[in-house]
Amino acid sequence: MDQSRSYGFVALGAALWGCVGIFVNGLAAHGLSSIQIAWLRMLGAAVVMTAWIARQSPPTLRLQRWADLRFFLLTGAVSIAVFQWSYVTAIRTLGVSAAVVLLYTSPGFVVLLSHVFFREPITRAKIACLVAMSAGVVAVTGGFGGRSLEAGIGGIAIGLTAGLTFSLYSVVGKRALLRYGAQTVTVYTFAIAAIALTPAAVMRVAPVSWLSPGVVGWGIGIVVLPTVAAYMFYTFGLKGVESGRAAIVGSIEVLVATLVGIVVFAEPAGLQQLIGTGLVLSAAVGIRYSG
Repeated sequence: MDQSRSYGFVALGAALWGCVGIFVNGLAAHGLSSIQIAWLRMLGAAVVMTAWIARQSPPTLRLQRWADLRFFLLTGAVSIAVFQWSYVTAIRTLGVSAAVVLLYTSPGFVVLLSHVFFREPITRAKIACLVAMSAGVVAVTGGFGGRSLEAGIGGIAIGLTAGLTFSLYSVVGKRALLRYGAQTVTVYTFAIAAIALTPAAVMRVAPVSWLSPGVVGWGIGIVVLPTVAAYMFYTFGLKGVESGRAAIVGSIEVLVATLVGIVVFAEPAGLQQLIGTGLVLSAAVGIRYSG
């Protein structure tokens, strides 16, 4: 695949992730908890993709060997499922700004893990883009704020766990792509993540009208756009992009989420947010031409 198209797919997947707040707010307004929303995303996406692949290309669902399940246990149960839990917990403990900042330490984890497992070089250009991206994320989100200090080391560790587990999807997903296509990797990841999230999702005692028009409508939206399409584009793009660079370009999610907040939810945007947006865009473009 042409490298420019690969970067484009990664960026498009990240942009769709950045729109998830629209659907999350819609579902939350109908009484769903954060864990239930995450479970609905994974379960719905697994069902949709399994049905589509079973009709279009049934052999795609077959495992070459059962031992390969370890890849999908890592991408599903360890990466995506634990990421959902830790990210939601970090938001509740630290607040949204600090949680987002800690989540986007993931490119640093990816660069380090990719160097260890895939021998991908850590160049000066990557380091420069990581620094610029990190500064941009801090500026866009408004920094850590006071709650991170009140939460202490435990709260910050949970936030860093979100960054680490999210980075595993890029690293382990690339390894799985050596044996399987993007569709196979994504559908198994979603299915195992849904299974892992089920206990937490069903433990909530507050009733939810799952078949109400609002829940069904917002549910379909969150499954199709910022879930199935986003993960497929991102995973497909990984075929032609180093894991470390894909994670950095994927940080465009922060930019899109910020724009959604400004345009859709009328959140204020000052000079600090504009500077941060410029840094994020500069880093994303710079990583494309870093050699």
